[in-house]
Amino acid sequence: MPAGVVGSLWLGAAVARLVLEPHALPGGFLLVAAVALGSLGVGVLVGVTTGVALALSPGWLARRAPLRGLLAGTVAGTVYLGETVVVAVATDVGYGPVLLTFLSTPVVAVVAAVHSGDVLGPRAKA
Repeated sequence: MPAGVVGSLWLGAAVARLVLEPHALPGGFLLVAAVALGSLGVGVLVGVTTGVALALSPGWLARRAPLRGLLAGTVAGTVYLGETVVVAVATDVGYGPVLLTFLSTPVVAVVAAVHSGDVLGPRAKA
């Protein structure tokens, strides 16, 4: 497992130990693990689906930066909404965290759109 994931799990366990009652620790640790692995899964899914969508796009679309960016941003933003579900499950549908995650969706879409040429590689220029 990547060091960042293991470190996040240990940090979550330490915070859970400080905040939760001793009998609630196993459930708290499982929640932290579910959030970490769920977020990691959504990130992987965003990257894979955006890359596949760009790779399968027709050549005329791949050569035009605005259209390519629109495709990448739409796909990434749509798939990133899964992170809202992960946060909703983790916070028992806490309005603040869910709203903040939902409002961060355009950031992911814009970053994917800006880097769509990097994701596509040489095919973007051919």
